[in-house]
Amino acid sequence: MSAAEKLVHGLAGENKRWNENVKYLSTNIKSVIGDALLAAAFVSYIGAFSARLRNELWRLTWLPDLKNK
Repeated sequence: MSAAEKLVHGLAGENKRWNENVKYLSTNIKSVIGDALLAAAFVSYIGAFSARLRNELWRLTWLPDLKNK
């Protein structure tokens, strides 16, 4: 019975966490889509470059360009 109570309480905590995530994603769905697109572009385009160059491209080129658009 003790193990069952622990399981139920653990699942209740997960339910709360999932509900919070659903609320966050529901209010930020446009951001999530853009974030996924940006991550895919980042991985497919600049993944082959050195860490120094990736950092420079990301901070000095991509972010300012995205903010302007």
